[in-house]
Amino acid sequence: MLEELATFCAVVRCGSMSKAAQELHLSQPAISQRLRALEESYGLPLLRRTNRGVEVTTAGEIVARYARRLLNMDKLMQEELNALRLDEPRQIIIGATSAAGGYALPCTVYLFQQKYPTARIQLVIGKRSETLQRLNDGALDMALVEGPDLANPSDELEGWQSVAVSEEDLVLIAPVSGPLSQPEAFTLDRLRQTPLILREQGSGTRMVVEETLRSMGLSLRDMQPAMELNSIDAIKTSVAQGHGVALLSKWCVRVEARIGTVRIVPLSDLRFTSRWTLIYPRTSQRSAMHRALLKTLRSPAERGFC
Repeated sequence: MLEELATFCAVVRCGSMSKAAQELHLSQPAISQRLRALEESYGLPLLRRTNRGVEVTTAGEIVARYARRLLNMDKLMQEELNALRLDEPRQIIIGATSAAGGYALPCTVYLFQQKYPTARIQLVIGKRSETLQRLNDGALDMALVEGPDLANPSDELEGWQSVAVSEEDLVLIAPVSGPLSQPEAFTLDRLRQTPLILREQGSGTRMVVEETLRSMGLSLRDMQPAMELNSIDAIKTSVAQGHGVALLSKWCVRVEARIGTVRIVPLSDLRFTSRWTLIYPRTSQRSAMHRALLKTLRSPAERGFC
């Protein structure tokens, strides 16, 4: 079945059976036979043949989505089995959201590899929604995400469990000169009247801001959104240039606040609290290196955030 699913995914990716045949080094009749077996197995047409190639049916889209996950999980399983055969540690892939992956975890990975020289770790950074999707697709071994609490992770992530490892308040950054640099502290009313630079939808920081406002009976429509940027560095640059203020994790702005390119301004009557959640497989069948890394990430004394 995996052979047929791999062939089907190749046809979907290439948009034609002839191109997929070239990529897979198979004949077109062999491709057709595998696709026919797949359609017979699922009892629904998966592709429509057209003059331009093939189009994916609704059933085909569903099969393609799950097939990619199955094929990726099979690849990870084969890698882990090969590592056992070769007596080599398999690479551990950690997913992380922007603040955690870009500003806190690099030091953790470095210190862990100093302690365990044979460890092979890859850090994959993306926004929260992308990271959770990668977990669901089986492309990650574990993840550290910031944002609102995952109240019931099994609803979103079958086969995974989670633990909160830290709670961090977002800090408000403002320019060091110009009109927006004047307030010594920001109240909610003042924040509502100030241009606010936002992270993009789907990011953990944006979700925390929206959820906190919602708890106070407000939404972003009650604020003064100045712009929406998907880069933390772009947000810090825009704030430094006086384009607005922004709410970010303290880990992202410590250097800029220290050298004086932006200013951290206290919030006097509100808090935007982000929970950092470690997500890892529910199974107890983990390698020794995997268990050691989980222990490090769960321990404030060992994880050594930058």
